[in-house]
Amino acid sequence: MNVRPELARHLRHRLQAFGEGFRQNLALIGPPGSGKTFQLQQLLAEPPATLLLIYCPVYREPCRSFLHRLLCAVLHAGSRAGGETVEAGAEADRQAPPSLETLLRSAEPRLPRTTAAIRQIEGSLTKGLSGEVFNRVLDVIPVLVEEQRRPVVLILDEFLFLEELGLVHAFHELGKRVMTWPSVLFILSSSAPYRARAILRERLQLLFGQFELLTLDVLDRETAAAWVDQELKALQGCHEMGEFLIRWLGPSPWYLSVVLKRLRELAALRRRHELTESFLLQAVWDLVGSPEGVLHQWCSSRVEGVGHGHAGTRALDVLMRIAEGAHTTTAISARTGRAGLSRSLQLLLEHDLVQRNGSCWVVMDPILCGWLSTVLSSQRAEARCDEAGLRRRLDRFLQSLWSVWSHAQQMSFSDQLVELFAKFNEETISLDSKTGRLPKFDTIATQRPAPSVVEAYLVAEGQGRRWCAAVQEGSVDEQAVARFDAFCRAQTPRPSRKVMVTKTALDQNVRLLAKAASMWVWEPSDVNTLMRLYGLI
Repeated sequence: MNVRPELARHLRHRLQAFGEGFRQNLALIGPPGSGKTFQLQQLLAEPPATLLLIYCPVYREPCRSFLHRLLCAVLHAGSRAGGETVEAGAEADRQAPPSLETLLRSAEPRLPRTTAAIRQIEGSLTKGLSGEVFNRVLDVIPVLVEEQRRPVVLILDEFLFLEELGLVHAFHELGKRVMTWPSVLFILSSSAPYRARAILRERLQLLFGQFELLTLDVLDRETAAAWVDQELKALQGCHEMGEFLIRWLGPSPWYLSVVLKRLRELAALRRRHELTESFLLQAVWDLVGSPEGVLHQWCSSRVEGVGHGHAGTRALDVLMRIAEGAHTTTAISARTGRAGLSRSLQLLLEHDLVQRNGSCWVVMDPILCGWLSTVLSSQRAEARCDEAGLRRRLDRFLQSLWSVWSHAQQMSFSDQLVELFAKFNEETISLDSKTGRLPKFDTIATQRPAPSVVEAYLVAEGQGRRWCAAVQEGSVDEQAVARFDAFCRAQTPRPSRKVMVTKTALDQNVRLLAKAASMWVWEPSDVNTLMRLYGLI
């Protein structure tokens, strides 16, 4: 099931246009699990006959291994007929890399010039001159283009890892080729949006090498819910479990797919057709708590790059305090001290482990946040937990999340917003491209007009400030915005802030109308940010 059909069509259109002579380089960025690799693999499944697709994911690995895989990917692209996958499973190649010599012998009759160029640099792979070899490997691609008389699409998945392989000038060399190779379309992806934007802006977008930036957010809730129900349809209790997982993990394709797969496996092993709490606790332990768990290893790899030396150790300590709920610099410094705090926060920001939202610091990745506050914190504590103690701690964490979610399920959306507003305490936050202070309110009154108009109007007052909020669970039309604006004008005193809060994304025309009326618009992602910040997710 392709959960992003519009993006898939856009990528296909870009490839078709490139085949017709129009080149627009592409960069896919988004948080881990947002579906970047899935979209790239969809392109590989049906490559255009007029193009050669070279796909090479970049991992944390020895540089020689990466260069070997890149050469193999070049040979695959040149040797295989149109319509076949470019690389027979990236993960399979990672586990059992094909013999370069075997590929060279197979490709030589059809690609004599390309194989000759590769043989000239093959011996250099073991000599440690990785930067020079990387340049020579890249320069095989124009040979392939000329020999096959077809343009090439070079796809580097998680391209930021290039520097971590020791290729310190990789982006400079890549940038020169982006600028001077009109017959090569570059598609890059990254799960580190902060750093990726900086590299694209400063080192790759030179003259004619502009990149179209495609940002992948998590799925909309309705699409994710339909997908989860489909994945668990054979099991009783699937809808309730799916609702909880989406609330906790967000509509993240990768996280959801990993957890759903483990739940199905446990149901099959136990020969049960009903999802229970014990299934969920076991699945999360297997994936997050156990050192062999795929999400445990993923989280460990996320923090590995920042945890070296005194500065890294200090930054990890700060990161765990944020994951445990210290969101302002004052709260963080109360637990860790102020020495080196600014540098630690900047280091975490550069590694995309935290986001700064106004004056608040948040670990937005829900799996990473839970792993930090349970698994890693217990590993780094003086009195370290044994496996049974760690498992109890992880169970309590998950049961607490379930309790918060169950409580929210008994409340209307407007009542959940009342609970959220009651937690504001003068924090400065950035939402909807606007930065504002969330005041501490003394009273929050709810008015419920006809359901066809809006679910509820909230009037919150405190310390001389008055807010009015329109809370809508369903879709919002232009008339609803106009009615809310009239409601605010009728208030005495007039509100200092008008907020439109929705549970579904707004139509663009409705959003523009709300902006014109000076309303602060909070859509689902904004509400989730606030809920996570105040511990309501």
